[in-house]
Amino acid sequence: MFTRLFLFAMFIGLSVTPSVSETVGSWHSEKVNGYQHYWTKNKLGSRFSIWCPDSKKAVLPLISIDIKGRLPVPRTLIRVELDHRLIKFTADRDGYIRPDCPACADNMRYFWQLLRNSARFAVLFDEDRRYAGFSTRGVGEVIPPTVCEPDPGLQANHQ
Repeated sequence: MFTRLFLFAMFIGLSVTPSVSETVGSWHSEKVNGYQHYWTKNKLGSRFSIWCPDSKKAVLPLISIDIKGRLPVPRTLIRVELDHRLIKFTADRDGYIRPDCPACADNMRYFWQLLRNSARFAVLFDEDRRYAGFSTRGVGEVIPPTVCEPDPGLQANHQ
């Protein structure tokens, strides 16, 4: 009986895939349900998340920004300031940022590079003026230079 329980416990232990996670400074990286999830949270509880699919052929990456407990209003303009450089995104119908058009993908690539190399990072939702500042401490070590590089063939229209 003991041997069966031991073998059952070993089988369960070996069949569970461990979660690979990393934390450097204020930034975290972890695997969640087929996505590489990069995120940071500020002292007020606002959260900035990047979701990169493991398979670049399946779905597009997305950015989720939660300020004061809520995502942005759908279709609102989102202003992201990185070291006095301003990048503008528009939230989709679900409140997320997606690189789903050629110009959006270029904007996202520019954003990745600025994010990894900036000292200051802030987000403003135009619709309701919610604002949050985030730390960039550790972002260059946690997020690789080729983060979420979209496949040009995946430029789907998410309206």
